[in-house]
Amino acid sequence: MPNRNVPDASVPETTTDDLTRAAEDRLYAHYSLPHTERVVRAGDLDVRVVEINPDAAGTPVLLLHGIASVTAAAVPLVAHLGDRRVIALDWPGHGLSGPLVLKRDDDLRAIMVSVIDAVLDAYGLKRVDIVAHSLGGQFALYYVLARAARVRRLVLLGAPGAGFSEVTPVPAMRLLSIPGVGRGILSLPASPAAYAKNSAATLGPGALDGYPDDLAEAGRLASQRPGFAPSVASYFRALITPFRVRANVPVGHAELATITVPTFMVWGDEDVFLTPDRGRASIESIPGAKLLVVKGGHAPWLNQLNETSAAVVGFLDAP
Repeated sequence: MPNRNVPDASVPETTTDDLTRAAEDRLYAHYSLPHTERVVRAGDLDVRVVEINPDAAGTPVLLLHGIASVTAAAVPLVAHLGDRRVIALDWPGHGLSGPLVLKRDDDLRAIMVSVIDAVLDAYGLKRVDIVAHSLGGQFALYYVLARAARVRRLVLLGAPGAGFSEVTPVPAMRLLSIPGVGRGILSLPASPAAYAKNSAATLGPGALDGYPDDLAEAGRLASQRPGFAPSVASYFRALITPFRVRANVPVGHAELATITVPTFMVWGDEDVFLTPDRGRASIESIPGAKLLVVKGGHAPWLNQLNETSAAVVGFLDAP
């Protein structure tokens, strides 16, 4: 009988990345979504990209997730978008991408615009529709302001990170922005129960109810990678101080008024980061922007999947 206290050298060790990818694969299989993946080099950054429905025709969708999150959270929505080709990147320091520890003098806008440029170039895409959540929405706003010709339509799901000037950081975000403290908190092991509790606090109560366990498990496992804590803590420091959003982070009303890309927002009425009512001045600054308010929190498609997906498809398909 083998000694269970001695590792068997003939059996390869299962890494966190293997477990993360396995959880993702089960999730894609659950929704019958064919997918491939590759790593794109963006300057000195390694950006992991998943391509869903790779053989589909039409304008591809670029899917952008939020801070400390992963693409897996949006897979139920992707499954409701019909036969669309979806290009989903893991932001540096997130998912299975390489790390990125932002420095004080880094140009956040320029870095994220260059990441998106690199992904679109790697896939030979001249123009895409963007569907973005939270911080992904903030970076999408940066991108349409810099590269309007490359975006056909923009969908923002939930408050776009710190992209609107009305955002006031919640206490947990302020804590994570404190040097050393944020990295320490993000380095703590997270059980499935703890991860679910944290998700409920940010996405809204019940946001994960009724979905496959692998949706949350893929995010939990990715958060245990060594590069996650230092990277994500640096994002929080780049975005906010312990007191407020940094001055150069939000897109002001005057700049929002220059957006020419057709824009549609789906927003939960109880979004913990910014409610639609409080963000209305920024929303109305974007010319022709349309808004759908649904019952729910920061991830409106998880609370109201059918209503959200039908509205997004209708917007993307409209003449």
